[in-house]
Amino acid sequence: MGNLPRSADYTIQGFIYQFHKTLVEILNDDSDSMISIEGIIEDIEIATGRTTTAIQCKYHEEEQNFTLSNVYKPILQMMEHCYDNPDMKIEYKLYAHFPNETVGSNFEVNETHIQTIFRSRDQRFQRTITKLNGQIEITGFLERFSLEFGASLQALIERIMNLMEENGLSKDEIDTLFYPNAIQKIAELSILHEAPLRVIRKSTLIYDLQQIKKTAITRWTRSLLTLDKILVSRRKQLKVNLDKNSRLRYLFLSEETINSFNDGIVNFISDFINKYHFKEVHDKTPLFCLDCSPEVFKEIRVRLHKKNIKYNDGLVTDEYFDKNKFQSGPVRGKIGNQFFSDFQVRLLRFNGSVSEVLNEIKCDDFFLFTGITPELDFQDVNIEHINLSEFNQIKFVMGMADIYD
Repeated sequence: MGNLPRSADYTIQGFIYQFHKTLVEILNDDSDSMISIEGIIEDIEIATGRTTTAIQCKYHEEEQNFTLSNVYKPILQMMEHCYDNPDMKIEYKLYAHFPNETVGSNFEVNETHIQTIFRSRDQRFQRTITKLNGQIEITGFLERFSLEFGASLQALIERIMNLMEENGLSKDEIDTLFYPNAIQKIAELSILHEAPLRVIRKSTLIYDLQQIKKTAITRWTRSLLTLDKILVSRRKQLKVNLDKNSRLRYLFLSEETINSFNDGIVNFISDFINKYHFKEVHDKTPLFCLDCSPEVFKEIRVRLHKKNIKYNDGLVTDEYFDKNKFQSGPVRGKIGNQFFSDFQVRLLRFNGSVSEVLNEIKCDDFFLFTGITPELDFQDVNIEHINLSEFNQIKFVMGMADIYD
């Protein structure tokens, strides 16, 4: 598979690498310890007995060889925490990946290296250097500090797969279900504001993963090297209900989330109708709710008309929405062998006032193609949250296309 996708910037790469290292630590923990994600001290904190191991991850795929200057910042951060908390029993570990360094080997940081860091003229570090230079007991810190050269992302992925199997997860579903959902779980915990909420045990993670039946597709899992397999798996999961003829479907698509939204939305609606709403047995009219500007919504309506796609938007004028008009119909019938309907889709622009309409008549399946879940009543509804940013990928997982670029 190789490196992270080129589109992922270094910040995203760093988080992805950290999430993988965190997952390895959790799955490899035989003591079922309390493991903090984005802890108070460092990226990963493992509390065992009276000692806490604080691990900070650094991913330097773009830097072939290690140089001390690459890690000035994390070393200074750890030293400052050690200085501010002299009574805490903390083992500080810097886990840094450089492609040309031997995985698992350690770089022995000594007092000379620390003095070199203290002589740095980088303005970002001057406050900390001033605070620590001549004040911290360097030998004491170094006794509790280690710098280990970390594995590549690919190696971490392979380790995760093996550990998941060792921990009783079905091998056939690891790469397409358990692995992406585990990464998403780590990502979700990492952004919680309260530190106690960012704590998990291995037993809890394994149990939670065993309860999940849908593959998470989010900004984080889209960045995984197994994305192709994830999309194929999600397509198979969605196919079960998409193959059913009589099923009320709502689709929520966001201009903010989907690239080239305005260019692709009309063809997407057309393709959906041609796949899932063209037979007489397709008796429940799909609803498309578009989270876009009023101007874009007006343009989309004109383009749908020009494409001969009949829609019910419930609008008497652009300002007046008639709920009864929106919820009525359609009139359906046959002339000879030809089936007809006076409209093929319901069309809404998302705003506060349309929530009532979406909540009042519950659908069978609610497809959410957006980063943030809208505030709606999803009780008794099958939610399919698919955070993809490209229409070709959305069409693929929805079974509307056999390939994607």
